This record gives sequence, structure tokens and C-alpha cells, in this order.
Amino acid sequence: MKTSGRSASMLLGCRSCHFCGVRHATTSQFYDTVIVGGGMVGNAMACALGLNPQFSSRRILLLEKGKNTPLPKSPPEQYSNRVSAVGPAAVHLFKNLGVWDRLQAHRVKRVNKLRVLDNCSTAELELDQPVKKQEVAYIIENNAIVGALYDKIRISCPTVEIKSEASVKSCRVSPSLFDVAHIELENGEQIETSLVVGADGSNSKVRQSMDVNYTAFGYNQSGVVATLVVETPGKNDVAWQRFSRAGPIAYLPLTSKLSSLVWTTSTDHANELLSLSKEKFVDELNNSMFTDEDQNDFVNKSLFLFSKMPFTSKRMGATALPPHVVALQGDTRAAFPLGFGHCHSLVLFYFESAEVDDTSER
Repeated sequence: MKTSGRSASMLLGCRSCHFCGVRHATTSQFYDTVIVGGGMVGNAMACALGLNPQFSSRRILLLEKGKNTPLPKSPPEQYSNRVSAVGPAAVHLFKNLGVWDRLQAHRVKRVNKLRVLDNCSTAELELDQPVKKQEVAYIIENNAIVGALYDKIRISCPTVEIKSEASVKSCRVSPSLFDVAHIELENGEQIETSLVVGADGSNSKVRQSMDVNYTAFGYNQSGVVATLVVETPGKNDVAWQRFSRAGPIAYLPLTSKLSSLVWTTSTDHANELLSLSKEKFVDELNNSMFTDEDQNDFVNKSLFLFSKMPFTSKRMGATALPPHVVALQGDTRAAFPLGFGHCHSLVLFYFESAEVDDTSER
């Protein structure tokens, strides 16, 4: 989940003076703020505004293209292949929004360390928090985050109205500070607002209406994801990454026996991986994670000599190995294209619209 603290603070602090005195047509529905796009970003924004006392008298609308799904009372046996590594700052946000306890009761996995391995040498990194009680991150399913926020909005945010399965046909932002923004839905419904917030992804209608510079290009890469059944000593509370010949491989722990895979590779190779049988896919994954065929002897000897220097820190022992993949949990494999997209201006100078969703995933 990637948001802009700058845009959020300006959005909350600089627009209230413009809510009064705007002109809007009586034939359209008027809202003080319209958030286009749900998901983790849009739902979090709607929840934050709905819980903010300064917005207690404002009408807020959340437009969700898909169908909102509440967080189930008990989690399904099979994990979703779409997860996020949520750092301490995001956990703090979830606590402030009142959804963290619900997420913990559902299922989250604490990560205490991150270990990064090289493919062509024995070089490795171990990252943790200076304070041992502080987690590096929690791994949480995306749909659980969305569901918990959706439930919180429904129960605790009476000023927020949610329209599900609402596709935006067009969005028009006026250059005048005293005119409203106009949104037309695919079903013909007309909406006017003092402030429109875009959380509608890489093809954002809100961003297009802002007419700001936008840089975008594809990486010709895809992220292959799956849920893995693994064998590992201990609690499986370490996130692993290895820079393989075919691209970086990451294991994100879900339970003591399950991890989530993200393998960033070329689109052609991603398609090849998806075409393999489950058994051959597991073999290919283990081979790429453990192979030493690309190891450079000269580099390794240099690293060994360097490690004997008195000023070097203690290296990890030989027992520190990534989990061994046993199988897939079902066939949870999927691939998602990756690309770069950056909106040069997240907030227009007259604060009628803002962009808060800026991701590399398509």
C-alpha cells in the first residue's frame, strides 16, 4: 500500500475553507468529498476521513468499481496469493483507524528479520529492528485489509456512503476554485463534489482529469505469486529474498508451514513458470533458491578474507538457510505485469483533486 503523506496532509488541512460557497447543480448528487477507487488505499482514506471529527458534518462518497466483501468471521483454509508486507508505520495507522485488533484476530504473520542472499557469491544481508521487540513487518492478505477497513466504514463512519460496482465513465475538474468537480458513472449517474480523490490505480480517471505530467513505462516483467507449503526449522518468522539469475525471489512467511512467493522475472519466463506442472514448478523454485552454479570463487575468497577482519560484524552461520518448498497450497499461481508510473503532481494547486494511489503493479 503506497500513499503520499504530503498529499494526505494537504488534502485534510487545506480544503476545508473551500467547502462552502461552491456552485453545484441541483440535478446532480453533491458530496463534499468523493474518493474514486476502493481497495486498500481508497478504503483507508475513506475510513480516515469518516473518523476525523473535522469531517463529521461532511458528506463523503467512496466509489468502488468492484464488489465490497466484508471480512469473514473465520478465515478460509487457503490463503490468498496477494499479500502485503505491512511495516510499523502502517500498523500504527491501522491501530488509529481501529482495525488492527480485527486483523490480528483474523490472521497476520509477524516477521522479525529479513535476509537477502546473492546468486553469484556468499554475500548476504540480515536486516532487523534495533529494538528486538519491534517487528520488521507483518504479512497480511490484501483482501483482509480491504475487508477490515470496509467493515469499519460501515459500522463507524456514518458520513461515508459506499457505492459498489460503480464504474467512472468520466471525471472533469474545473480550473475555477469556486466550481465543483463533475463525475459521471457508467450507469449515467451524475455526481458533483468539492474535492475528488483518486485511488483508482494506474489508469486513473481522476489523474487524467487533472491533466498533470505523468511518466509511465512497462518493465517487460511480471510478478509470479503463489502460496507455498514449506519446511523450515523454527517459527518461519524470517522473510527471504534471493537475487537469482532469472530475477529476485522472495518468500514472505504466512504461518510456520506456509509462505507467500513473489518472483519478479521476465514476462516470457513468468508464462513458462505458469505452464509447468505444480511439481516441476516447485523443483524450479528450489533449484533457483539454492543453486550455487553461478558462484564466483574469487569473490567468495575475497569475502572470506574480509570476514576475518576485526572490524567486520559476525556473519550468519551455515544453518541459516531459506525454507525448502514442499508443494503449492492448491494451484495458487498467478502473474501480474509490472511497470513504472509516477504522477508528477499529486495535488492540484487549487486543491480540487488529489492522487493518493501510485503503484508499480498493473
